Amino acid sequence: LERISTTTTSRHTIKAAYLAAQRTCLIPICPLERVPRPCSSLLLPLLLLPISSNTMATTMSMAPKNSTTAAALLAVLVLLGSFAASLPPKSAYHALFVSVSDNATVARHLHALTRRPHVAGTPANAEAAAYVAAAFSSYSLRSRVASYEVLLSYPARRSLILARSPGETPAAFELAQEVYPDDPSAGAAGEVIPTFHAYARSGTAAGPVVYANYGRVEDYAVLRGMGVEVKGAVVLAKYGKLFRGDIVTNAQEAGAVAAVLYTDRKDYGGGAEGKGFPEDRWMPPSGVQIGTVYREVGDPTTPGWASVGNCERLSQEEVEAAGVLPRIPSLPVSARDGEEILRSLGGPVAAVDWQDVGGMVYRVGPGPSVLNLTYEGNQTMATIQNVFGVIEGEEEPDRYHMIYE
Repeated sequence: LERISTTTTSRHTIKAAYLAAQRTCLIPICPLERVPRPCSSLLLPLLLLPISSNTMATTMSMAPKNSTTAAALLAVLVLLGSFAASLPPKSAYHALFVSVSDNATVARHLHALTRRPHVAGTPANAEAAAYVAAAFSSYSLRSRVASYEVLLSYPARRSLILARSPGETPAAFELAQEVYPDDPSAGAAGEVIPTFHAYARSGTAAGPVVYANYGRVEDYAVLRGMGVEVKGAVVLAKYGKLFRGDIVTNAQEAGAVAAVLYTDRKDYGGGAEGKGFPEDRWMPPSGVQIGTVYREVGDPTTPGWASVGNCERLSQEEVEAAGVLPRIPSLPVSARDGEEILRSLGGPVAAVDWQDVGGMVYRVGPGPSVLNLTYEGNQTMATIQNVFGVIEGEEEPDRYHMIYE
């Protein structure tokens, strides 16, 4: 008996033998693609048996005389060999993973990366990138930092004013997230960026409020069926089922002049009995979900190519014409602010699955309350960093698989 090399020629032989074995029903019929790829060399399982002269004689006497059956038996032996081949020894990467995945190490990295805000394009974000690169290097991983010049969006001015009725004094929302008692990061609260939607349209809009559930296309169909007019309104919708950029765009397509998105207790507050952070894991009443409303990935001015050096870029007019950014202003607000707006609404009672779990009855409007929303954003070119750490594979190390967070 000898090793069978899995060169291209022998793989063809194995395939032919496998098909022959299928015809004689010696092995289960299944797609050949699902058969494990053999190792670079295979040792037939018979070599693992204690072979004596009697054993060999018995084995030879049992050898099939039919060539097709012999080929089938060969295929079975080869396939069994592929399963029986020993696994490669554990690599240094395995030992590294075990050593850095303990709670203390993870907690140390988490604290270092969250001790202060690090919004993209800021010095704090560059510091975070340098920390990650240094951590990779300390683990003997090849790493590099690549910088890009991209169009980023920051808030310049925001306001949201609620007029409950024509004769009532309007109330302005603070649009602020509270610092909880004994917060160890309270000293960095001044660095927290104001709540906003990145790449939101700048402008001022006012109109009666309409509650649109999750802001899905089917939710607007329900409103139409109820006879609720969305055109000219400020839509109030909750996070939970749809990307925020699509929520704002759907409001725009329905005729709204602005959109306000909030985090409902049913989805983010743990329900009727839920408690917010720091008592539990749920979003606190003043917590706000922020993020982009850009409906693609990467830099809006370089769709599909890297934002490096003096590369070609789309103009602002071309970006807007592409339809990837909403054309109405929007703001995110907390559960507390969202519920205050909901309490001001009249009109038909919302469907059961549109209701909250706290006992308050949700109505859809429009009005009688009116929201006045103002947002001014500052879009500017800024430098961001990507940090790459390389784990080199044993096979085909020149090929790359991207795993990113």
